[in-house]
Amino acid sequence: MVPANRTERAVSFASDPYVVLGVARDATELTIRTAFRQRVRQAHPDLHPTDPDAHERFLQIQAAFEILIDPDRRRRVDQEPDQTWEEARLEAERRRAQLSRRRRRLKRLYD
Repeated sequence: MVPANRTERAVSFASDPYVVLGVARDATELTIRTAFRQRVRQAHPDLHPTDPDAHERFLQIQAAFEILIDPDRRRRVDQEPDQTWEEARLEAERRRAQLSRRRRRLKRLYD
């Protein structure tokens, strides 16, 4: 069940996925995975239902992880960071909209 106090708003992305996960540019896959798990625990909306910004932080952390864990996307973000990060931001927005539609359908179904 989604808390009633959670509002829909745009995800504001930091400028660098390395900063979002708190890892160095030469971080290994294991370091990236470990940082991701730690950050997700701190921002997961189900673990912090009273925090209205938890969902946005969660989406940002997830997008940063998806970029850095894929060698091709990571190489691209190192070469042209703005383009790759913009693609990740748009993907997060698409997921947010999809989740919002699901919530509305469930609300209609159970209310």
